[in-house]
Amino acid sequence: MNNFKVFLSERFKNAVGDKDIELKRKYVDQVWDVLQKSYAEIGGIKGRGFSSKEDMIENIPMWKMAVQNEKVVAVIMYKDSNGRKSVAIGTDGSEKGKERAADMVKNDLKRSYGEKSKAALGLLLKLYPTDVIEPFIKPIPEVEKLLGYEVTPIAKVPKNEWPDDAKYTLNKFPYLIKYGYLRELGDELHFKIMLGTPRKNIL
Repeated sequence: MNNFKVFLSERFKNAVGDKDIELKRKYVDQVWDVLQKSYAEIGGIKGRGFSSKEDMIENIPMWKMAVQNEKVVAVIMYKDSNGRKSVAIGTDGSEKGKERAADMVKNDLKRSYGEKSKAALGLLLKLYPTDVIEPFIKPIPEVEKLLGYEVTPIAKVPKNEWPDDAKYTLNKFPYLIKYGYLRELGDELHFKIMLGTPRKNIL
């Protein structure tokens, strides 16, 4: 019975488009706090759709939330750009939040795609062995086609100029050197890997 009660208290909730705007408004404060906390090390979450709570409601079409006892413990945010593209992921820092984020990410590779870096990239690399994850990693030409502009392949950048997270990741997983790239976000160059399955729309 206790396990059943726990099951009832834990749910994944999808808020998609304008039809779920009230659901977004219900959880927007929690989602905003989770994302700000998760991106605090880089000065908070940035980019179109994340300048304010209202901006998030209006311009991030899909929110996948892990909710426990009405508390958002993890969330993935998606835009519709050449398919269902994940643009942010966060947890409340709890073990339950991390477990739920891992569950969501684990099931995402075949139905969405996105750019991963730092903690989100590390999570994926922990979840999957190389032979499982590598077929989902996008080569640089496809990355540029999906983004619509050129990026800087990390392989063409001197190692002493690599960001610290790139050094850490590529020392541990050197096979990613041929896939990694740098692109500018907020006047800084960030190390990224793109992976998943593009062209599967949200709706």
